[in-house]
Amino acid sequence: MQHPNWIEINLDGLAANIRLIRSRIPVGTKILLPVKADAYGHGSLACSWAASECGVDWFGVAHLFEAVLLRQYGIKIPILVLGTVTPEDFPHIIRYEITPSFSDAALAMEFNHWLAHQGISCKAHLKIDTGMHRFGILSTDTTTIRNLLSLSHLRFEGLFSHFATADMPGHPMTTVQIERFAALERTLSAEGIRPEICHLANSAGVLNHPECAYDMVRPGVALYGYNPMGETPGPWGLTPVMQMKATIRQIRDIPTGESLSYGQYWTASRPTRVATVAIGYGDGYMRGEVNQGWMFVNGHPCPILGRVCMDATMVDLSDAAEAKLGDTVEIINGAIDARISLESIAARCHTISYEIATRVARRLYRIYHWKGQKLRWDELRAQLGIPNFQE
Repeated sequence: MQHPNWIEINLDGLAANIRLIRSRIPVGTKILLPVKADAYGHGSLACSWAASECGVDWFGVAHLFEAVLLRQYGIKIPILVLGTVTPEDFPHIIRYEITPSFSDAALAMEFNHWLAHQGISCKAHLKIDTGMHRFGILSTDTTTIRNLLSLSHLRFEGLFSHFATADMPGHPMTTVQIERFAALERTLSAEGIRPEICHLANSAGVLNHPECAYDMVRPGVALYGYNPMGETPGPWGLTPVMQMKATIRQIRDIPTGESLSYGQYWTASRPTRVATVAIGYGDGYMRGEVNQGWMFVNGHPCPILGRVCMDATMVDLSDAAEAKLGDTVEIINGAIDARISLESIAARCHTISYEIATRVARRLYRIYHWKGQKLRWDELRAQLGIPNFQE
């Protein structure tokens, strides 16, 4: 069956980004790949299995069910739940050997009591609030932190915090958070109770603040190949992992004075050849502003005309006169041109690359690049040895 639109996931690019990040951190520092939100829309199973082969040390998820799914498909390396857990999650944490994080002292003590009643122990990470004020124990609340680190059955092997402004060059809050986390780490080290895995750096932290590497880093968007600083140029040489493509479904000639698409926001000032491309906001392509943006047809930049629809977008073929029905259109592909990079599209739509990547619709067909081959999902599963689902 011919697919009208699809995304291509360059797992070789993911591997290259892992090597790049590895080259920028001290020897022995671990890498945690966040695979929450279906690996930022790139596919958590494919990315997790490929990253496992490339030497990633940990995976990070937002919710317990995301971690359970990875275990049910055979992922063995440690998985950290970066978000909160509930008492109902306690048995599943143990059953699937998942590492929870705690931001609430009462909940941590409740889990410790539950573990003691079961006669077992569990490793966890303690979330510290250094200024994000979303989750975590305040970094200045050293009494509570000491009490939690001394629990009998809940053993905190990790201590971490999260940047609020590391992707905003020169923002003073980043320095404040670095200093607060460093002060706490020094205090705990002096008292001999420092957890063995301290981690602070997200993508922007890894690339701009190497002093924050500690024992583990958590680069998410950078490992998927996008600039955490948005459109600000970066010298890092990241490889974008996702490309979005579609096909031309109709070509028509619009006479002078005629308008098109919802709202009639574009009117032809001259006879114009227009292609209807099988991509829209129902596929995760941002609706954005009218008459804004580009798509590339046979290597030619073609302006978007009017309003992006749910399933289709119209583009001007004036510079791609040879285009025909069924031709492939490059929708998101920063390797071809910066105008259709994820970062540029995000800036045009007044959002961030993370949002666009995570909005990609499941109805888009997927093709995977792995070890120089283009593979369907069933072929990739065979290559990586991904097992069937296990309850």
